[in-house]
Amino acid sequence: MKVVYPHMGYLNIALNKMLEGLDVPYIPTPPITRKTVELGSLYSPEGICLPYKITMGNFLEGIQCGADTLVTACGEGKCRLGFYNTVQKIGITKSTSQNFTIHAVNSTTGLLTSLYRFLRNVACDKSRTAILYHIAKAVKMLKAIDAIGHAKNYYGPRCSQPELVIDLCKAGSGEVGMCKSFGDVDRVKEQVIGAMKALASNVEPIKVGLIGEFYVLVEPYVNFEIEDMLVKLGVEVNRLVSTGEWAYAQTLLRVFGLYNEETEYLKQAHPYMNYHVGGDGLKSAGSAVWCAKNGYGGIIHAYPFGCMPEIVAQYALKNIAADYSIPLLTLSLDEHSSNVGIVTRIEAFIDCLQRRKNKA
Repeated sequence: MKVVYPHMGYLNIALNKMLEGLDVPYIPTPPITRKTVELGSLYSPEGICLPYKITMGNFLEGIQCGADTLVTACGEGKCRLGFYNTVQKIGITKSTSQNFTIHAVNSTTGLLTSLYRFLRNVACDKSRTAILYHIAKAVKMLKAIDAIGHAKNYYGPRCSQPELVIDLCKAGSGEVGMCKSFGDVDRVKEQVIGAMKALASNVEPIKVGLIGEFYVLVEPYVNFEIEDMLVKLGVEVNRLVSTGEWAYAQTLLRVFGLYNEETEYLKQAHPYMNYHVGGDGLKSAGSAVWCAKNGYGGIIHAYPFGCMPEIVAQYALKNIAADYSIPLLTLSLDEHSSNVGIVTRIEAFIDCLQRRKNKA
C-alpha cells in the first residue's frame, strides 16, 4: 500500500509529516505542472472545473509513481467537490489497468472522525492516542504556516525588498515541516515572523482582500502566485480562507460545537445573501462585506471558470461593491488562463487603487 493525495498549497507539508509519524507509506504528490493539467483534463468530463482536472492529474501521476491508495475529500454542500471521488474513480479506471482504492474523507459527517477512521485502517498497529496526536500536530503545523503566510502578506509590502520576506516565508514553512514537537512549531513560527518584522518599516500600503473558491486561493500554481505578486507590488493582501484555520475549525472546534461556518457567514453576508449556495459562495459574500467594513482599498474575487456557487455570489459582490464604494476585480481561472493576462489585470487594478488613494 502506498498513499497519495491531491496537491493543494502547503497542505502536503503537514500531511507528509503526519503519515511519516504513523509509518504509513506514501508517494509525495508531484508538483503541479502543465503536464498535470493536461493529463487530468484528458480523463475529466467536459465542462468540469479546474480543481477537478488538477486533482485528477495528481492522482494519475501518483499512480504512475506507484501509489495504489488515493485519498480525497468529499461532503454535502461542497459543490461538485462532493462527488469528485465517485466520478474520478470512473476516469481513473478508464486510464489505467492498475488496481487502486479511493478513500474519501467526509467533512460533512465530521472531518476528525472521518480522517481518524481512515488512519485507523492504514495504520492499524498504531494506538488511538498516537493517531490523534499526529492529527493534532498536523493541524498545529498548518496553523503555524498560516501565521507565517499572513505575516509575509503584512510585512512584505512594508519592506524595501519584499523578495526577502517571501523567501523567509518559503524557508520558514519548510522548517515547520521538519519540527518534531509542538514546541518546535511555535519556536520556528516566532523566529520567522520576528525576522520578517525586523525588515519592515512604518509605511501604510493599500490593503486588498482576496476572496473566492478555496482551492484556487490556496494553490499558487492555479492563482499564478497572486499573493506574492501583490506583495511585490507593495500591497498588503489578506487571503480570507486558510487551510490551517479551516482544519482547526472542522476538527477541534466542531467536535465541541464551537463552530458553525454557515451561521457565521450568514451573519456577515446579510442582507446581500441570506442562504447557503454551496461551495464557498456564502463565505465570499460575507468576507466581502467584512473587507468593506474594515478599511480595505479593494477586493479581488478569484474562482474556477464555471464554478456555480461563486457565479451566484457575484451578484451579491456587485451590490456590495456598489453600496460600499469599494473596487472589485473578478478573476475567472481555467487551464487556458494566461499568466500575462492575469498580471496585466492585477497591475491595472492596483494602479487604479493607488490613484484612488492619492485623491482621497
